Amino acid sequence: MSYPLSQFLLDAYDYHHVTPSKQKKGINFPIQIDDQDDNDKLNEFCNIFVTVKPKNIIKLELIGNFPVTKELVDLSTNLNGFIDPLQSKLVLYLKIDQIDVIMDFADKIRKTSFLGPAISNPNWLTISSRTISSLYRFARIIKEYKAIKR
Repeated sequence: MSYPLSQFLLDAYDYHHVTPSKQKKGINFPIQIDDQDDNDKLNEFCNIFVTVKPKNIIKLELIGNFPVTKELVDLSTNLNGFIDPLQSKLVLYLKIDQIDVIMDFADKIRKTSFLGPAISNPNWLTISSRTISSLYRFARIIKEYKAIKR
């Protein structure tokens, strides 16, 4: 029996609160993959959500007060995604075989680390490192899934 990517992510990110009826119906909903905790201020944190679409297309959303650079705009556009600076949102659509793009995405976030004051977010240096770490973890988890599928 095939192990669906969405179930693999639910297990990897310890989503035990998802009701079995939603899992059985195949309802794919956003899975939070960042390391946000109760001490984080919502207006200073960068959330990362992943939704598994049909044919294992991964919708990755970055939501928060982050610097929008030309590199990030180009990356999102090249992957049929978009950036909405007014809502502080970036969306990428990836096939499972394109997961190495996540490493490139993390590198582009790293290049923005010292741009926090430009966006009135003095905590961006710390937040960006946590965002990068979460992206690396996600890439590793997807690679583990791909290894199991072989």
